Amino acid sequence: MMFQLFVVLSLFAVTAGSPYAKVNGLVVGDKIGFTMSYSSQTSRFGLNIEDAAGNYHFRLAFRQATDPTGSGPVLVMNSKEGVWGGETRAPWPTLEEGGEYTVLIECLQDKFVASLNGQTIEGVEFPYRYDLANAAALHLWGGVASNDGGASIFWNTFTIPIREHFPDPAEEEAMTDEAAGSSL
Repeated sequence: MMFQLFVVLSLFAVTAGSPYAKVNGLVVGDKIGFTMSYSSQTSRFGLNIEDAAGNYHFRLAFRQATDPTGSGPVLVMNSKEGVWGGETRAPWPTLEEGGEYTVLIECLQDKFVASLNGQTIEGVEFPYRYDLANAAALHLWGGVASNDGGASIFWNTFTIPIREHFPDPAEEEAMTDEAAGSSL
């Protein structure tokens, strides 16, 4: 049985804006995402998995009923390398005002899939269009209140693969063995 460890980085309940976390590529089995406090007072919010040049390997947009495109409420998935690719859409999930939600994107063998509080989000599957190894950042966006008195989304945490912060024990042991061998 394979255990996957993740690190959660606190954003100290950062209000709406564009929080950003660096990653060093993704591999099959990785999960990446965020926790938020939901507000219906916004028009749209979501996440981008980006490469170093700022291209979007995967974008998951939560478009609310007040979205300026008039297309909400709906979830929209896409990618962008200079120009947008073809969109994929999925039904809007049930979200309660002020509720805390965790959205995780899992890297499967050939696609991204998303879950909301541990439950698969219906229709949120998106085939890879770019190499996972080139993923460089998780970028949260939107979530600003649509009106002056409205509440914004609070981004509470990021979830990124723990290997970003801790060396693989096997690699660390090999490096220690190499160092010990070179001093003999």
